[in-house]
Amino acid sequence: MRVDQSIELFVAINFLAIGLSHFLHPKSWVDFFTFLHSKHTTGNIINALIALAMGSVILSFHLIWEWPKGLITLYGISQVLKGFIYLIKPSIGMSSIARVKIERANKFRWTGLLMFLFSLSIFYNFISNNII
Repeated sequence: MRVDQSIELFVAINFLAIGLSHFLHPKSWVDFFTFLHSKHTTGNIINALIALAMGSVILSFHLIWEWPKGLITLYGISQVLKGFIYLIKPSIGMSSIARVKIERANKFRWTGLLMFLFSLSIFYNFISNNII
């Protein structure tokens, strides 16, 4: 397996697990972000570092711009930018996690569904091309 394919598998596994969790347990994600918000800048740093780590791993090994694999690269860029911005300007990160409310928990379901479907498309590509 090539390095770029390994990163695609990394994204597929993460999107599968996180996507299903978002879809099946949206209130748990509200609790998680509420907890982060209660920790103020420390919670913001945790959120930023998670995004920065995911994005950095992707961008370090996956600079592919062809459709649809370019979506993985764009996701990596978005996560690096999110982490960078939240670390440099914590008020932006704090306001983002402050918007997570129990009344809006179903938004996690939609995000989870998209992540799940995207992971399935990556797995389908791997299986149909005999990569895994």
